[in-house]
Amino acid sequence: MDSIRIKQELTENMVRFIEEYREQNRISTSWKEPLLGFADADGEYIRSLKKLISPTHYLPQDFLPDATVVLSYFLPFSEEIGRGNEEGEEPSEGWGTAYTETNQMFPELNRYLTAFLEKKGFHTVTPSSIGMIDDGHLFSNWSQRHIAYAAGLGTFGVNNMLITEKGICGRFYSLITDLPVSPDRPLKEERCLYKRTGGCGLCAKRCPTHALVPGGTFDQYRCNEHLNEFESRLGWDVCGKCVVGLPCTYRIPGTRV
Repeated sequence: MDSIRIKQELTENMVRFIEEYREQNRISTSWKEPLLGFADADGEYIRSLKKLISPTHYLPQDFLPDATVVLSYFLPFSEEIGRGNEEGEEPSEGWGTAYTETNQMFPELNRYLTAFLEKKGFHTVTPSSIGMIDDGHLFSNWSQRHIAYAAGLGTFGVNNMLITEKGICGRFYSLITDLPVSPDRPLKEERCLYKRTGGCGLCAKRCPTHALVPGGTFDQYRCNEHLNEFESRLGWDVCGKCVVGLPCTYRIPGTRV
C-alpha cells in the first residue's frame, strides 16, 4: 500500500472530521492541518522504550499482536492560542481550553479513523486507559511524543517537546494498526537550536519552576508539582510556558511557514 496516498486520505478525513466536530460541539479551539507519520511497530526504537522510558512502557503488540505500524499524528494549535499563553506564569484560559478540548476530541477522532480503516479491511486499536502517569510513577506507559519521534515527525528540544514541521505548539495522539505500509524513520537532522549550535535555550529560561536546564536534566517532579497546583486552582494540569514564544513554537527554527 502506498504510504503517501494513505496519509493523504487520512489527513483529508481528519480535517473533515475536525471541522464537523468543531461545528457540532461549538468548540472554540482551532487547529492547523495535522501531521501524520507511521512508526515501525516492531522497530528497534519502539522496542527500546522499555529501557529508555520505563519497564512498564507498553509495546504495540501488547494491544494488537499483528501490528505493523503505529499511526502517530500531531494537531498544531492555531498561533492565536500559543500567543495568548506567552504572558504571565499561569496558563491562559485559551491554552487550558485548547488542551482540554483537544484531549476530549482525540477518542472521537480515533473512533472515526478506526471506522475508516476497518472499511478498508484493517484492524486498529487505540492504546487508551492504560495508567499513563500517577504520583509515584511519572514516566508515561505510552509516550505519544516518543511514538511520534519514531514516526519521523520531529526531534526533541531541550524542553522534551518534539519539534515538528509545524513546531511544538499542539498535541500528539496515536493509533495502532496492521496497515501494510512502509514505516517512516526517526529524523537524523537535529532541529533544536541549542542541541545544534549551543544557542537559544529560551525554553529553559521561560520555565516558571526552573525545572529545565539546557544541556542538563529535566526535573519532572518539580514540573508535576507545578501542574498539580494549577489543576487544584484552575482545573487544568497544564502550563505550556516552555513551548510558546520560541523560535520552534510554530515551525522548524530558521524556516518560514
